[in-house]
Amino acid sequence: MLQVRNIYLAEEAMRNRQRLRLVPGSAYFSFVLILTVILIAPSPPLAYAAGGDAKRYQGSGILTAVENDSNVTIDGKGYDVARSVLAENLLGRPTPLAGLPVPAHVNFEYSYMQTAPKTMVPVIVYIKITRKPVGGGGYLQ
Repeated sequence: MLQVRNIYLAEEAMRNRQRLRLVPGSAYFSFVLILTVILIAPSPPLAYAAGGDAKRYQGSGILTAVENDSNVTIDGKGYDVARSVLAENLLGRPTPLAGLPVPAHVNFEYSYMQTAPKTMVPVIVYIKITRKPVGGGGYLQ
């Protein structure tokens, strides 16, 4: 009797396996295919977020003015300053933007950020005081 029951269970398992075969055109195949596509393909918001931060540009010049911790003038061009700006002195230590010496030679990184529809402005995200550049120019010695 036990052997007959085992044969019956084996036949039932075979029937169940045939129902869930991945045959193109079957409902199970379509379900697995759609589920795979959903899990593998990134959604547009995730793909956009994975792009990372805005592109950063590098520049250098003479810092000639710091205006109320939100604007600076470097080589006669005005830049907005991000609230999270990292300003470093000659020793590489963090310093407040208002504590930077003026005039001074600086290296800086900036990116363009949207302030209004169709308006992009350069915003400084990193600024570091450097020594006088090689080849002359600048105010520091």
